[in-house]
Amino acid sequence: MRPVKFAKYLPRFGIRPIILTRKDIAYHSYDDELGRELPNLEVRRTESLDPARVLFRLGMKEYAMQKWHRSIKQTINFPDNKTPWVPFAYAAGARIDFDYIFVSAPPFSTFITGYYLARSTGKPLIVDFRDAWLEFPFMPYKGMLQKKFVRHWEEKIVEHARMITVVDDNIKNALTNRYSQVSSKIHVIPNGYDPDDFAPVERPRVFTMSYLGTIRDERDPQNIISAIERFKAVNNIRDDDINLKFIGHVEPKYLSLIKRYDFTMATGHVPYQQAIRDFCASHLAVLITTGSEYFFPSRQNEYLASGLPIVVCGKSKGLHLFESAFKQGYPGWIFDYNDIDGMSEQISNVYQKYKRGKVIKGITPYKQYTRENLANRLAQLINKI
Repeated sequence: MRPVKFAKYLPRFGIRPIILTRKDIAYHSYDDELGRELPNLEVRRTESLDPARVLFRLGMKEYAMQKWHRSIKQTINFPDNKTPWVPFAYAAGARIDFDYIFVSAPPFSTFITGYYLARSTGKPLIVDFRDAWLEFPFMPYKGMLQKKFVRHWEEKIVEHARMITVVDDNIKNALTNRYSQVSSKIHVIPNGYDPDDFAPVERPRVFTMSYLGTIRDERDPQNIISAIERFKAVNNIRDDDINLKFIGHVEPKYLSLIKRYDFTMATGHVPYQQAIRDFCASHLAVLITTGSEYFFPSRQNEYLASGLPIVVCGKSKGLHLFESAFKQGYPGWIFDYNDIDGMSEQISNVYQKYKRGKVIKGITPYKQYTRENLANRLAQLINKI
């Protein structure tokens, strides 16, 4: 979403993106509609020998992560399993006439491609961290060899880059603590929201709670479900009086958990525009994190743009946008991951107001964080190089 929105709005500020990416891969979710936002941009798709591309060539389109796959992925995590795309991306990139190289990661192996292109062409390299690299929370680096390899490349790339953008101050601080010499070229550009994506929707008659995003180990939904079970029992509520929607991809073991309850449903991955509409057609938003210091929920500004009251299950340093917004009066509450009683009580409070016909609605305090404004900020930084 972040690169798509940058590509959508950068032309308004005098920058013409050319997209360099892979051909189709086996993956758990697709959104063919996103490309419609970029109708006039040049896109170059290359071959690759990474596992996802190879599986697609062998006839697999839908990829379902299995437990035993993780050990294989961990073994080839140098710095990720997309590294076999590097030579193809480099060869294609060398044939493009460009002024700047902008690389957004993960996958972090794309930074290596950008580094070699910058070295060979002399063009400025801009690297964009959507997640922390050395502290990457979704596939942590294990063992001295992996960590040493990643540390070597991280230092090499941030030192060579002319500019570094990050989504969060935590990433900036981690990089600055390791490489103080690069601090002056690091700029925070958070993930934003696009007002074009939000339109008035009709809320359902049944009290509905919604989660937007992927469900995986770092976002285990068990405790928020347990809190809703407690809320149901205390208020003597039937299953058909409430609904908890999980909008987005859900890994298999959590899908089986969600299916155990009559009041829960998982939509699976749906096109982004539909996902936003489904999310806004709710009475309460929920967000889940099991607490990694480097977990930065990318949807924070979209949650706030929805105007929905928000219950957060779990604490993380990456939640500071929420924390600040809630202090400024946005209706939202952050609970420890294991605070079942606290979450249950707050859900009950929102439900009781809903039953009395009172709509709780917030206004985002971050109106400056529209995707267009953030693309303008990026363009201004690029023009200073």
